[in-house]
Amino acid sequence: MNLDTWLAAAGMGWREAVVGIIALLGLYILFVLLRLKRLARRRQEAAAPAPKAPSLGEVGDDGDDEAGDEAGDEHPDPVYSRPEKPAFAWNEPPAKDFAEEQYYKAVQLELGQLREEVAVLRHEFATLREEMRGQVGQIKASQNMSPLYSDAMQMAMLGHDAETIAERCGIARAEADLVVALARNQGD
Repeated sequence: MNLDTWLAAAGMGWREAVVGIIALLGLYILFVLLRLKRLARRRQEAAAPAPKAPSLGEVGDDGDDEAGDEAGDEHPDPVYSRPEKPAFAWNEPPAKDFAEEQYYKAVQLELGQLREEVAVLRHEFATLREEMRGQVGQIKASQNMSPLYSDAMQMAMLGHDAETIAERCGIARAEADLVVALARNQGD
């Protein structure tokens, strides 16, 4: 059954339905406001200090203990006195459990340690990146040389002396000395 047919069966139009809904919402808001007012009043009563009942050892106005008893004033018994109204549970902060508090402290400590480790790893990564850039630069420089000198450079990196490099690669002894010196500088 759709809404139009239901409204027609009830003898109402759209305007009447909307006005009825607005009236219901107004009543609901009024009900909520009254409940909030009652709750505020209870809070004030709970927060207000209760009048202090005289204790058993207090004396009357004239300093005599029995003077109050003769006049008909009885001291209220503290055991049977009415307790103060407790505050509402939803107004109190949640009680923190000791185990839960320890768990949060442990999690915070572990988080701090992880952050320190990440910082150390970032530093190491940056250092390795710089070293890698230097090595890539050396490799590119050695690739730009002629094949004759790249063989000489590889031999120098392996630790061969200038005389052996000059004989095997067919280069002059002075050139082989330069290649060996270049290889030592790159190794350092």
